[in-house]
Amino acid sequence: MQHNYPFTKEYGEVVSPGHPDKLADAIADNIVGSITTYGGPLSLVGVEVAISLNRVFVTGRIASKHDRASRMLNLKVVTDKVYENAGYGKSPNGYIWSPALDKIKIDDSGLIRDSLWNGEDDIRQLSDDQSITVGYAVNSPETNYIPRAQWLAWQLLQEIQLLTQDRDIFGPDAKIMTEVENNNDKWSLTRLVCSMQHNPNIDWSDLSSVVYQALDHLTARFLRESISCEIDVPNIDLIINGHGDFSTGGPMGDNGLSGKKLVMDAYGPMIPIGGGAYSGKDPHKVDRVGPVLARELALKSLIENNLSQETVSLTWAPGHSEYTSLISTSGKAKVLTNSYPKNINQCFSRYFSDENLRKQLKEFALKGWYSGRLDAPWEKIIKHQLKKEEKQ
Repeated sequence: MQHNYPFTKEYGEVVSPGHPDKLADAIADNIVGSITTYGGPLSLVGVEVAISLNRVFVTGRIASKHDRASRMLNLKVVTDKVYENAGYGKSPNGYIWSPALDKIKIDDSGLIRDSLWNGEDDIRQLSDDQSITVGYAVNSPETNYIPRAQWLAWQLLQEIQLLTQDRDIFGPDAKIMTEVENNNDKWSLTRLVCSMQHNPNIDWSDLSSVVYQALDHLTARFLRESISCEIDVPNIDLIINGHGDFSTGGPMGDNGLSGKKLVMDAYGPMIPIGGGAYSGKDPHKVDRVGPVLARELALKSLIENNLSQETVSLTWAPGHSEYTSLISTSGKAKVLTNSYPKNINQCFSRYFSDENLRKQLKEFALKGWYSGRLDAPWEKIIKHQLKKEEKQ
């Protein structure tokens, strides 16, 4: 593949699993994982989750062939697991990051729990909504073919989370924004904006110390792994908690809603999105399976046609089992479609038919990242398929 990269300057942004929007996403996808695992593969899930202070609101519908799975779902257990994983409640040393788990209240008065209606399982193969789903790949193998700034933002967040596991000092809520300049094979971090929730009594030097440590760790790792990103700390415009105090964070500082972080879940702010959220939807819904198919098509087209980038957009119409159109920025992706899924059932069979994979949705949702993450279940499948095709 030629060394050509399409952006000279780009931006990326991510938030931690303790951000209110990602708490909502994780609750929604834990519901998806639970119902589609225990209620069967044809189970229907279409939910939204809203969060404010110590209240969690779940609306929508969950249904399976028999309603036992939906009625047995304990939303309090699901919610507590998500909040605890993110760092809320009591820390190992006794500090409480609000809301405490015993204070969280669930309102599911807007949630329908029932069984699939007569004949409804037969039409799960049809799209129940219109949608445009987008997949993307860029010529950057070292960042798993996603934009460099977005990938780097994730790496920095992960390093910071590892360094701030002492929850008495650093809270669960955090945001990272990166700015990257590219010169084909070489690229550099030029601006980093970090906002980290913290204990009210923190020594402010601890905030900058953590960020500098994270940058040092990444620099050493990139040298070991021959990643071509340059991190020259003295020349980085570094902004840490620029607004000042961030001791009140998470749901106590802002409301949260599932689906709001779709740009972050996809490929970052440089790439267009279709507009339909991933979270809270079962894998027969086109907003869930469509982006995975589009990602695989984009990645295959990028590699096979030696492109700098590729975007594949699929359109879906209500009552149709197959996508109604395919558009790629290169115009070359359509010739690949004969050997790839065309309808919802084929997509489900390729990416989500394995029960163990659907169980992984519950755990993977807690990590807060979807497209382009190497350990994402669907990314593993895509890479496996591409390797098989290379050997043929």
